[in-house]
Amino acid sequence: MEPSVIPAVEIDEELLTEAKIQADVEKQVIVHVTIQSTYSWWQLRIWPSTYLIPREGGAQAKLLNADNIPFYPQWLHIFGPIHRFTLIFEGLPKDCEVFDLVEEIPQKGGFEVNGICRNQSDVYHVEIFE
Repeated sequence: MEPSVIPAVEIDEELLTEAKIQADVEKQVIVHVTIQSTYSWWQLRIWPSTYLIPREGGAQAKLLNADNIPFYPQWLHIFGPIHRFTLIFEGLPKDCEVFDLVEEIPQKGGFEVNGICRNQSDVYHVEIFE
């Protein structure tokens, strides 16, 4: 019996880079937010200092992007009582089971949703009442 020869395999660097990017995207956490206000006209924005904070400790997940809401210092003028937007965060630690969504800002009125239970998809829907 002849010894088997393992062929040399070359993987394109561009393909490896794309695979690493996709792996990072899969670790992201998506939070769909519905916010309700008693006002018929109001303003809304998100600060880059918005995080997902694991209850068990560990690194907080930073806000990477936002859809349908501007970043500070810009404002979005809203006409009507409800607005929906999406926040995309870095991935949470593997051992995280419960986390808080906290907008840390130097003034009154930051978003805060406590006690969000982790799920397998890392896609969440939260409601905020102003």
